Amino acid sequence: MPTTTLATANVRIEQDKGRNLGKFVEMIDEAAAKGADILVLPEVGLQGYADLAFALGSTSSVAQKQYYYRNAETVPGPATDVIAAKAAEHGMYIQLGLAERAVRGDVILNAAAVIGPEGVVNVYRKTHNQFEFPYFNPGQELPVFDLPFARTGSLICYDLAFPEVMRTFALKGANLALKSTAWPMKGHDRETDYHGYSHDLAARANAFFNQMWLVTSNHCEKGAYSTGLDYWGRSQIVDPFGNVVAALDDEEGVVVHTADLEAEVVRSRTNGFFGLNLVQDRRPDLYEELVRTDLYGQSDSMRINGPHPA
Repeated sequence: MPTTTLATANVRIEQDKGRNLGKFVEMIDEAAAKGADILVLPEVGLQGYADLAFALGSTSSVAQKQYYYRNAETVPGPATDVIAAKAAEHGMYIQLGLAERAVRGDVILNAAAVIGPEGVVNVYRKTHNQFEFPYFNPGQELPVFDLPFARTGSLICYDLAFPEVMRTFALKGANLALKSTAWPMKGHDRETDYHGYSHDLAARANAFFNQMWLVTSNHCEKGAYSTGLDYWGRSQIVDPFGNVVAALDDEEGVVVHTADLEAEVVRSRTNGFFGLNLVQDRRPDLYEELVRTDLYGQSDSMRINGPHPA
């Protein structure tokens, strides 16, 4: 049966677009040497992630926004052209995280572009990014797209904390999710760090509940920014059973895993968790509250404005 080799990278990112892009080219070559069909790179890996410790309006925050205005790129653009050339050389696909300049309007977005031998295949813009607004506008859609080996969806960092994202991918027929992230630690002790633990828990849970593959790629810098922030690293590949089948800790590098992606999805939904298909067994007729867009539910409105006892 056909197999696919998934790859992900732990990367020490700088706020230097040229150096980051040069490192990515080397990592693409490394992944290709390991037989990778697709490689995932970190969130805003091209330009480097923002230092969100600074208050809005501070001198440093203004400098950070100006950095993105100077260095954001359109998609397609110069960096995606470089990546596309490497993708064509190796016959593989690469997810690149970058600060994207919208073609229309003076808008910067936190984006993940999937690039193959034919050029840009898909662009996803981070939707759950309320705390990033000084730098990035939110995206507006959750697309899925077809690669030669899988129907796929992309997500970015904080999106992983919202199970609706990967469930939407699953309902659209995707069996593979690609996540670029800049997931930090709370402190500096990897044995006890809750922020890092939460990343791994969310990754395994999302893959398990949707019985699909998830590949995550993270930064692994230490002592970043004025706060001395450490990134969690722990780039990983999670199978449809929720097992981490390949991972790095905080070292820089590339890790791969080879499997028949579709066969493992089928096995997880027929012979995995008690032989149950968790997507099939949903009860959407009971979940209407999940898609309400009014701020207060009807029950709250009735309680406030409805009849009162005499």
